Amino acid sequence: MTFTLEYTSTARNITYTLTVNADAEGALAIDLTGEDESGTKVAEGTLTLPPGGATESARLLHQSLTAIAGFEKRRPRRSAVGNANQRWTPDEDTALREAWLSHPPTDPATEVIRSLATAHQRTPAAIRARLPRLTCDPDVSGRLLTETTAPLVGRDAIPAVDDT
Repeated sequence: MTFTLEYTSTARNITYTLTVNADAEGALAIDLTGEDESGTKVAEGTLTLPPGGATESARLLHQSLTAIAGFEKRRPRRSAVGNANQRWTPDEDTALREAWLSHPPTDPATEVIRSLATAHQRTPAAIRARLPRLTCDPDVSGRLLTETTAPLVGRDAIPAVDDT
């Protein structure tokens, strides 16, 4: 005897379809697809099980997917930042350095970093990491690294920066 089961569910604007086909010997073919609202396939997979393999495989899949679902709930969703993972251009480096140095040391560094992150479409972590490469002290706004502060942010030496 052969049979086919089909299940459909929609989550976050993706429609998932799970189709199970069993042949006369009891072997299973399980197909999963996911399509977004425009019909673009965003998920796809096939699982083939021998006769009698469904019970143990179902247990393993249930445990694995439950663990993954729990992880997704705990993980904060991040919105993409415009220039995330893009290389810094020389012009961007110059603009960042000049903007950092334009602030007085009395401005809180974390606030300046946040505002620069917004202006440069980068994360605050990306700005903070970039500043020492531009010989800027990320802990004090408007200040350059010194021979004393450079090792504190992982710089062995302070390279000369052309201010022209």
